[in-house]
Amino acid sequence: GWTRHPAPMTAPSLVVSNLGARANPRVARRASSRARRVAPPRASGGERRQTIEESDASDASSGAEGRASSLPLGLTRRNLIDAAFVAVSIPLWKDIAHDLGYLQGPEDAPADLPVPPPGSGYVTATFSGGCFWCMERPFDELDGVIATTSGYTGGFVDNPTYHEVGAGRTGHRESVQILYDPRAVSYEQLLQTFWRQVDPTRDDGMFLDSGFQYTSAIYVADESQRAAAEESVRALTEEGRFPGPIKTAIEPASAFWPAEKYHQDYYRRNSTRYGFYRFLSGRDEFVRV
Repeated sequence: GWTRHPAPMTAPSLVVSNLGARANPRVARRASSRARRVAPPRASGGERRQTIEESDASDASSGAEGRASSLPLGLTRRNLIDAAFVAVSIPLWKDIAHDLGYLQGPEDAPADLPVPPPGSGYVTATFSGGCFWCMERPFDELDGVIATTSGYTGGFVDNPTYHEVGAGRTGHRESVQILYDPRAVSYEQLLQTFWRQVDPTRDDGMFLDSGFQYTSAIYVADESQRAAAEESVRALTEEGRFPGPIKTAIEPASAFWPAEKYHQDYYRRNSTRYGFYRFLSGRDEFVRV
């Protein structure tokens, strides 16, 4: 009452070894020799790891030598990356030192407001839309805009600094004042540009920046500007363009304090830091929708 199972397959050398005295010695020797030729000798675990590590080290060394040899003065790609990082970061740390008030120079003086020529008919419009670096360029690109100036307005402190405004101690918002020719561009067109740059549903900041100083506002110079601003809010509310109610303040224009010189035209003069900041802020993702 038992069942016979076939023996499992084994390597020739094991078969020969298991036959013992019953095997033909010459056949056994030939089979054993054949098995050794077919199967290469197996290295121990430690030897295999050592071989792999030596191979990887050799490949890395040859790759590094190839990279170094293709660059002048024996430099490596890592050297170039480190140098590029330093070149980009030096202006960044310099600006941070300015912002915190630790570094003072001519560029920390307030910028001059552009003065319209007598009889030019130029007028001003003032908007707050978060970081003023990001608000200048859209208006600069409009025909009829003469100049844009980053600054601070709406607060109760005279001659505020960037550090003071950023700390939220002045009641000011970061703002941009636009000098424009109303014969070439209308206030309504400026409003359209403004609404395309902001998230007006927030009353606690703007994109990456938090705090009242970064909230949106329209500072109106006269009743015609107020009427146009209020009408634009009504139209946008009916259109349902934004995902919530519009919380942008409409307030009378008050003293406008130009920001420090190094903040003016920042997107042109410090394009690397500006581009990095704008990318992180999420502003572009929002305004494209």
